[in-house]
Amino acid sequence: MTQNSPHILILSGPSGVGKTTVWEALHTKHADYLEKIVTTTTRTKREGEEHGKHYYFLPREDFQSGIDSGDMIEYALVHGNYYGSTFQELERIVKLGKHPLYIVDPQGMVHLKPLLEHRGYTVQTFFLLPPSIDELRLRLSGRGTEQSDHMELRLANALMEMEEQDFYDHKIINTTLEETLETLATIIFSK
Repeated sequence: MTQNSPHILILSGPSGVGKTTVWEALHTKHADYLEKIVTTTTRTKREGEEHGKHYYFLPREDFQSGIDSGDMIEYALVHGNYYGSTFQELERIVKLGKHPLYIVDPQGMVHLKPLLEHRGYTVQTFFLLPPSIDELRLRLSGRGTEQSDHMELRLANALMEMEEQDFYDHKIINTTLEETLETLATIIFSK
């Protein structure tokens, strides 16, 4: 990869697989090179989350206005809430001279990659997989944010989402953070 042209990375996988943890560690090592696209959502802010850092939190009506006006690059209804990204956010990062990284659910990637490629961007996709469904269940329950019936819904959705992994450029089993970071960095920085 070169700094001269925008090279967009898309990191995806089921809820609880560790996308945010992996991103934070990757960004710590490569902050001068990569910047995460901050996703816009209609879901309720969790404890410790900050507007503009973790997500842009919007009321459903405002999100719908963004859809209607064409400001949203992509969006999806996931677990009853909208998630998406805006052209304004992508342009902000490109102007910084960094490569944007999207963290999206599998629904979002299906629409996002062709849209960005059509606009002339080079896109590389990564699907994070849990070592096992049992491990994914442990990670979700360890969050302390999921009610039991909601966690079962997320697990059922995760099984469906994992069926989409063959549509990605790279599949990475997120066993340990160190191994996952090494694999990602090798792929990203070898281009």
